[in-house]
Amino acid sequence: MVNVTGNVGGLGGVGAGQPAIGKSGPAGAGGSSFADMLQKNIDEVSRMQQDATQAVDDLATGKSDNVTGVMTAVEKADLAFKTLLSIRSKLMDAYEEIKSIAV
Repeated sequence: MVNVTGNVGGLGGVGAGQPAIGKSGPAGAGGSSFADMLQKNIDEVSRMQQDATQAVDDLATGKSDNVTGVMTAVEKADLAFKTLLSIRSKLMDAYEEIKSIAV
């Protein structure tokens, strides 16, 4: 069924007052790399979207009658996806700024 508890997409604590980077520090110090963390969060958003789709399908076919749970799952998936898009936008802005630096 749909998991409607927890933080938004597990996005590294974003929105939960925690930093979005690994708690162990840089990748060389035993922590996970930024790429690993980003991939984990992309996978989590994908899982949330699949769960929301399954919940909508279950509601439509009569397997479930929990409208509130379905709406919550859909909204959580939407918010997690929008957050991921925002992160992507910031990364692209940073890339463009670094690319424009004269060496």
